[in-house]
Amino acid sequence: MNPKDDQLQPDFAPLADWLLGPIRLALMDAAMELELPDLLTKTGDPDKLASRLKVHRQNLCLFLDALTGLGLTEKEDGFYYNTPLADRYLRRDRETWLGEMLHNLRNIQHRNLDNMVELIRSGPSELKGEKRLESEEQWKNFAGHLINYQKSGLARLAADIAESLPEFPHVKKMLDLGGGPGLAGMAILQRHPRLEGVLCDMPSMISVAREQAQAKGLQGRMTYISGDYNQVDLGESYDLIWTSHALYYVQNFSHFFSRIYNSLNPGGVFLSLHEGLCNERTFPPYHVLARISLALEGQDVSFSQGFIAEKMRESGFAKIDSQSLELSMGPVWLDIARKSETIFSAPNPG
Repeated sequence: MNPKDDQLQPDFAPLADWLLGPIRLALMDAAMELELPDLLTKTGDPDKLASRLKVHRQNLCLFLDALTGLGLTEKEDGFYYNTPLADRYLRRDRETWLGEMLHNLRNIQHRNLDNMVELIRSGPSELKGEKRLESEEQWKNFAGHLINYQKSGLARLAADIAESLPEFPHVKKMLDLGGGPGLAGMAILQRHPRLEGVLCDMPSMISVAREQAQAKGLQGRMTYISGDYNQVDLGESYDLIWTSHALYYVQNFSHFFSRIYNSLNPGGVFLSLHEGLCNERTFPPYHVLARISLALEGQDVSFSQGFIAEKMRESGFAKIDSQSLELSMGPVWLDIARKSETIFSAPNPG
């Protein structure tokens, strides 16, 4: 054997690291079950922590050391503190608490891990009820965690993107399409004092969105279209349409995108934020791996890179710009489609 050949052999470090996946998740789950991120805001003394939790002190310290290795706590002079990651996303008193979202996503992403080989052998079986992604019951369960998810960054990102458009100062009416609790659309409204918003989503989401709009003092600037976006009238005379991770349930893309095109004013802008699988649908790894459980049961809904832009083009949009953005839950594609290349004219100063 040539010694140089041995130097070309891959290191098995990735395989060893994969073994830690279930351990990392179990540590995070236990931390949330014990509500440690909340308790660490009151004391980092392991004696006091053990007393409050009524747990075994030595094992608690071993556990906290492991959380430090995981990156959820810091340790200094025998005392423990939340890291910024745990403080922002794992404290129940934060509006950015993601515990419920992580729990729900785990149930979806992991539900077929134990029968993966059987699904590979036999193929998917018929799904019923809330296991279907488009089911109303599914979205009732998701409503609460979507609020915190949007507050954790998506709403701000949507507003930043909209505000960066040259047309934005002149838009008067926008549609948040499939926007769930509507916080992305509301964040856009808050950047423009004269903009009126419309949210289209299922009835369970609309009821949540009304509460959010009232809490933000936006109830007078928001109206709602309740129902399946394949069937309801989407309205008209929009200058801006925003949609994010919501187009998976479109039944006929050519027809649907034509409806979007027709609902926009001349010069109107359609913004879509979705994943785009590439390398023959094997990358980005985050989306491929996170959705393999769904895909094996017959719900392979991820978009290929360029698919949405192509449907925009087929529907008559004059100009389409696409760019990749890095989000916490994997890279996505922002597609910006304009109904015409005419940009809103500035108001006459006279």
